[in-house]
Amino acid sequence: MESYPIKEARKRLGDVYAAVVHGGAHCRVIEKGRDPVMMSTAQERQGLQQMRRERSARLADQEADRIKPYLDVGRTPPGYELYTRERVASGDWLA
Repeated sequence: MESYPIKEARKRLGDVYAAVVHGGAHCRVIEKGRDPVMMSTAQERQGLQQMRRERSARLADQEADRIKPYLDVGRTPPGYELYTRERVASGDWLA
């Protein structure tokens, strides 16, 4: 994976574009050492988004499986407690 300071990336934009689109490269563009911007194809981005959606759905299914036994018997699952303003203001919920 190649990294380019933003000024160099501007000068070489055509080359960087060609490397990403035609060569399958992944390029990072860095400005002042801050978080880089990654360049990839739209198809790769769509694939990443799909993987994230699938992971989110898998995690939601796992959470539903975890809390179902509590809900089946009418109990509140751990981590799903409701707090009234009064209870929060009193600090009792911290105990």
